[in-house]
Amino acid sequence: MRALFRYQWLLAFQALPATAVDWPSFLARHDLVWDRLPARWGESAFIGNGRLGATIDGRDSAFGWTINRTDVVHDQSRYPIGRVVLKTAGTVTGGTARLVLWDAEASGTVTTDHGELRWRSFTASDPSVIVIVLEGRGGERGADLDWSPAEARPPRKVARKEAFAPEDLHPAPTITRSAEGITSVQPFIGGGAHAESIRRSGRGVFYVSIGYGSDGPAALAEARATTSAAARQGLNRLTVGHRNWWHTYYPASFLSFPDARLEAYYWIQIYKLGAAMRADGPILDLNGPWFNATPWPAIWWNLNIQLTYSPLFRANRLDLAESLFRNLDRNRQALIDNVPERLRGEAAAIGRSSGPDLVRPVDLRAAQSDAAHEMGDLPWTLYYYWLHYRYQMDDRILRDRVYPLLRRAIGNYLAYVERGEDGRWHLPATHSPELATMPDANYDLALLRWGLETLVASAEHLKNDDPLLPRWREILTNLTPFPRDSLGLMVGRGRPWKESHRHYSHLLAVYPLGLISPERLDDRALIETSLATWEREPSLFRGYSFTGGAAMHAWLGQGDTALTRLNLYLDAPRYMEPNTFYAEAGPVIETPLSAATSIQELFLQDWGAALRVFPALPSVWPEAAFDRLRADGAFLVSAVRHSGRTSWVRIESLAGQPCRLVVADWDAAVVRAQTGPAPSLTRVEAGRFVLELAKGASVVLAPDAVTPLPPVSPVALPPSDRRPWPALK
Repeated sequence: MRALFRYQWLLAFQALPATAVDWPSFLARHDLVWDRLPARWGESAFIGNGRLGATIDGRDSAFGWTINRTDVVHDQSRYPIGRVVLKTAGTVTGGTARLVLWDAEASGTVTTDHGELRWRSFTASDPSVIVIVLEGRGGERGADLDWSPAEARPPRKVARKEAFAPEDLHPAPTITRSAEGITSVQPFIGGGAHAESIRRSGRGVFYVSIGYGSDGPAALAEARATTSAAARQGLNRLTVGHRNWWHTYYPASFLSFPDARLEAYYWIQIYKLGAAMRADGPILDLNGPWFNATPWPAIWWNLNIQLTYSPLFRANRLDLAESLFRNLDRNRQALIDNVPERLRGEAAAIGRSSGPDLVRPVDLRAAQSDAAHEMGDLPWTLYYYWLHYRYQMDDRILRDRVYPLLRRAIGNYLAYVERGEDGRWHLPATHSPELATMPDANYDLALLRWGLETLVASAEHLKNDDPLLPRWREILTNLTPFPRDSLGLMVGRGRPWKESHRHYSHLLAVYPLGLISPERLDDRALIETSLATWEREPSLFRGYSFTGGAAMHAWLGQGDTALTRLNLYLDAPRYMEPNTFYAEAGPVIETPLSAATSIQELFLQDWGAALRVFPALPSVWPEAAFDRLRADGAFLVSAVRHSGRTSWVRIESLAGQPCRLVVADWDAAVVRAQTGPAPSLTRVEAGRFVLELAKGASVVLAPDAVTPLPPVSPVALPPSDRRPWPALK
């Protein structure tokens, strides 16, 4: 019997469709390749390790590395650090560059009227150093590096051309040059300092680090210790360790489709996430390790942080999301202290922007500014913390981390809700981000309703007899409906939609919260009307407006419209940079990352407690494939689409949760292969199925018993004369 079972298991295993991805070759088709030297931040090659990074370009007539470290913050503000500059014997006349995604390494040439230099560079993690390797030819055999520090002035005041206060006039750095290398120490008035170490280590090998501490000596000691540790390891060991991390990182999930520009864009964002985040690193703000002149040198909580982290969950890269959630946990007391003292026993909040200490008070009664009336920013962030739990179904995360903080975030709303003459619960005037301050703002009503529903469901799941349960249920039952009129969802009570605007805070109940469902006819009509109203004047949009609109159209199943929105975004010359960076008045990293989320919505959705496979694929993409995308309920989902039809779907259950599956182009489904206990598959109606799958088991479904099961592999791209990125004009 045991032999028979083993034989049957082997047959099932052999029937599983293969995953055939040659990762180095696949990612190589998306490498950024420059046939001339990049000349500025928006053209640069960029490298990073989640904390330390550099943009590499030839700005200001000098080729170099603009370096920065995400957690170097003074007075809640990021600061520029400086540039490691290439010293050549001759005048630079040209060069090339390539960013190899698979190895997370930039390389290239610099030509001068004396000879040529070959260079390569990457950012190692342990120790945290930027590695630069130079090889000179001809008259450039003696090429070296130098240091050009940035002036330490508050970036927000610089951008706004505001006068500096005495405490802004930080002293010049102390720079020391020796045969071993270069050090630089930049102290701040009022305490704190950063320091840089550029260490020569063998012929043409340099290690660069940034130290950060309470004073100059502490920062310098860290910087020197880091480059010394790198020198002891040596170039070969650093290279191997660096590449091992990245070669493990990429295969966590896979996605391919026949659109060269958009597919490359997606994978460059996946690279960007790995270079800008690590589980034990700082929160990724608007700049990350690639700082550039900006009026926004902090963390913004009213859309930016949420969109920044949004692609991680579907992409099966939950470890990177810990860079946000661990910092929320560590700074929970600051979040509590952000509310008035009278509420600190039951509430927590964060205002519009903060430094890494998460200090930014919110008080409806005392504050006069719109920013201090922005109540929903912490609850919106916690929606993604909730996804972090739901995508792995680890009850310890829910019980010990998400639930206590969400309880306080919603407690801040409950301190202000008011019973109206209609018997309903209402919110006083709060601020809908970038729109207006008014009572019953849809932004806050949506977050309050979602938060209450989530708390009730969580308490029931955890068998937690929370004393607030009766109040949560009563407010949920009697909470005022979302304000609406003939144009769809209003901004709030007494505030109709007046003109198109970039921010969709009033539509949060639609996306991403899913409180208003496309499956219900009345709700679908409301979504379509609201979306049409919001999109009337796209000339007023910014990039994230198009990515948000694309996601909402994808939820409606309108893949062609979603693709149009994404292409409008990529075609926006005012904001889109050649290397996929994005800037408005300054760098904002969230918009390109939100585009990756919108692309994911075309392939797999999980709103309404159902997995939807290929729910909104554009009609011009008859071929598509994805592998190990993660979904609500802790499922890993893979699928292949061939000749305009879904060939098969594989679902692996990591937690044994119930599974509702929607594959719109299937009439029926059959089990073609399985691992673990036999699944139960029930057809509800055409395209809709209920699947019971044990924890750790997987199943391959197909529309019938004979459809071939092609492997997950890269989709052929249309012929193209050039690489789509960097899109140099």
